[in-house]
Amino acid sequence: MAKFNFYLRDKKKESDTPINLFISYNSTRLKYPTGKTINPKFWNESAQEARQLRTFPQATDLNLSLKILLVKAEKALTQLENELERPPHHKELIARIDLELGKEQSSKGEVIDTTFLGLFKRFIQDSETGLRLTDKGKRFEKRTIQKYNTTYSTLEDFGKSYNLTFERIDKNFYTKFVAYLNKKAYTLNTVGKYIQALKTFLTYSTENGYNTNLYFKTKKFKVHQVPGFSIYLTEAEIQAVYEKDFSESPHLERVRDLFVVGCWTGLRFSDFTTIKPENIEGDFLRIKTFKTGEKVIIPIHQTVREIMNKYIDRYPNSLPPAISNQKMNAYLKDISEAVEVLKINVDAEYQKGGFKVTEAKKKHELVTTHTARRSFATNVYKSGFPAISLMKITGHRTEKTFLLYIKVTPEENANKLMEHWNKSILKVS
Repeated sequence: MAKFNFYLRDKKKESDTPINLFISYNSTRLKYPTGKTINPKFWNESAQEARQLRTFPQATDLNLSLKILLVKAEKALTQLENELERPPHHKELIARIDLELGKEQSSKGEVIDTTFLGLFKRFIQDSETGLRLTDKGKRFEKRTIQKYNTTYSTLEDFGKSYNLTFERIDKNFYTKFVAYLNKKAYTLNTVGKYIQALKTFLTYSTENGYNTNLYFKTKKFKVHQVPGFSIYLTEAEIQAVYEKDFSESPHLERVRDLFVVGCWTGLRFSDFTTIKPENIEGDFLRIKTFKTGEKVIIPIHQTVREIMNKYIDRYPNSLPPAISNQKMNAYLKDISEAVEVLKINVDAEYQKGGFKVTEAKKKHELVTTHTARRSFATNVYKSGFPAISLMKITGHRTEKTFLLYIKVTPEENANKLMEHWNKSILKVS
């Protein structure tokens, strides 16, 4: 006896969440997206329908739509069982429900390739075109699409020696795929990014009824992630970069100045390169961050003010114009190499190819646009500024992620505690 039930994707969410229809039949369970959303506070879980409230006038229409879908789904399953004389596969039932609802097979009417790699291509396409959106309803960034494409190419190559099907995504697959990635000498975090992209695709395939193998949701299908090696610049080093004369190379001077703005605001590259005149209010920057949508207020540091005065008559926001992240990183290599204090040796530690590796590097080789944000967070934290207050400026949501982010050695933490105790003793005496 088949069962049809409506459930919310996230019943604890404080805003709208998708409503899914679950169909249980022949010891299997199909999730069918209804295309409808609702705030959980308006949902009656026991009745599996929207509450009839004055504050939610669209309840009647929504419930009618769900009832129509339920009738169509029941009809589709009954017809298929009679026609096939067997329980239908998930994709067969989805196609028949779509047909009952008057939907096309796809946006262009073409037949969907339901093989593992075929669906991965469609997953990328849906992410590119906006048919698939982030949890916040936004389009995916280009770098996310690029990550999906890279994962597809890697799986395509791996598939030459391993038959990729949804049924074969098991422990054996995970072990062999991770070993394959380690042979390429990828860092542990890079391996983790491939696994995470794969899990995202498998979730997409499961929600759309093409996959019933849930091994990827077990703890054994682990996404490895460790704090990656990175550096920060001390305040003295930032000042040395700022004072270096690049007047004969105007393009490097502009990039240097923009980088220093990042060092004294703590903003990400996507934010410190897109500061608008309206973001500048007196002695403060008021910005809604691009990545997380957090609203942050940052006091304008004296050095940032000096840079703004330098460009005040040249650009609307009194700051150097933005260039691509890739090009800016390339210029930062030239800039950093020219600063004497950055020619010191550092030991860069990585998990690479399944092994811990230590490489001797010059500090100037490791400077990137993201070094600016880390430098701000670390320097302000080490100055004694409260972590919770600093998180309001950097936009970090949890202290755990913030403390992993800053670059403070155990010795520096010990010294901070010693300074705290010494101050406490002085107050008592």
